Amino acid sequence: MLALRKTEAGQGLALVDLPPPPEPGPGQVRIRVAATGICGTDLAIDRWTPSYAGFMASVLPVTLGHETVGHIVSVGDGVDAGRVGRTVVVNPAVACGACGPCRAGDPVGCAARQPVGLVRDGAFAPFLLAPADYCYDLPDNVPVELGALAEPLSVGAHALSVGGFRPGMRVVVLGPGPIGQGVAALARHLGAAQVAIVGQDDGPRLEVLRGMGFQHCVDRACDGADAELARLAGDGFDLAVEAAGVGAAIDQGLALLRSRGVLVAAGMPERPATVDIMRLVKYRLEIRGASRIPPSAWGVVLSALAAAPSALAPLITHRFPLAQADAALRLCHGRTPSKVLLLP
Repeated sequence: MLALRKTEAGQGLALVDLPPPPEPGPGQVRIRVAATGICGTDLAIDRWTPSYAGFMASVLPVTLGHETVGHIVSVGDGVDAGRVGRTVVVNPAVACGACGPCRAGDPVGCAARQPVGLVRDGAFAPFLLAPADYCYDLPDNVPVELGALAEPLSVGAHALSVGGFRPGMRVVVLGPGPIGQGVAALARHLGAAQVAIVGQDDGPRLEVLRGMGFQHCVDRACDGADAELARLAGDGFDLAVEAAGVGAAIDQGLALLRSRGVLVAAGMPERPATVDIMRLVKYRLEIRGASRIPPSAWGVVLSALAAAPSALAPLITHRFPLAQADAALRLCHGRTPSKVLLLP
């Protein structure tokens, strides 16, 4: 079978022919992959940034791909045979089961995680082996390819939860990429009074959001953007979510908050951020980090997909066959699309 892999340390990925995975072992399922999204993590691994080179070099080669949906075709011992044929999304954050946090009943805090598509072979391939407990049924009314949105949407759901989101809040999202778009869509679905999205030279991605009915989209690369943003902020937003993975956006987000507002850092900046500590102290602001997605976030996402699948469908803007992964990756590196799917 064809698979997109990180085969060696250094820049680049490779399409290679591999034998299909074996039949599932105890507690596992074998999934026929339907669609897998390209994530910013995949792009960073392609570039071989230090944050990934540091822990992945020892596990290469490995098949990438973790934002996936597919159909269970066989199950291993201990797994209900009735799950064969089910359409599932895969939580890639597989815990080791042996470390201190795992033994204490806290797999989210696992000290030696084995994530699908980073340490375990992932879903940029026709078939995937995954632990059954990490596979969640996709609601029947949700088109299959939308299941590939579940993992990135779970990041947004967790960021809102970490920020203490409540219906009626005014929310600003910094970064209109796939994660930021998901944060905006979920905030609106969950009852935000206002959602504003801010980008920097992000016209095509902001257009996707405008097409979804978001009226408050600001591209800071355009004339008058700062004045428009100040008008939207008014006395300040209740919650800011940094989803750009750009250190400078942290300080920009703090400047848009009301007194005692909260900023959630959900992106992964490659460079340190500079923060106006005077503003932080004077206005009693908070910065909270969001990572390590708990299973509860997946429940929020699957409920949102089931409630309004057509509302989230525009987040998928491009589809490529796996054999054209190179073209798909080039497009993603250009930061113009929203979610790009690879179809085996």
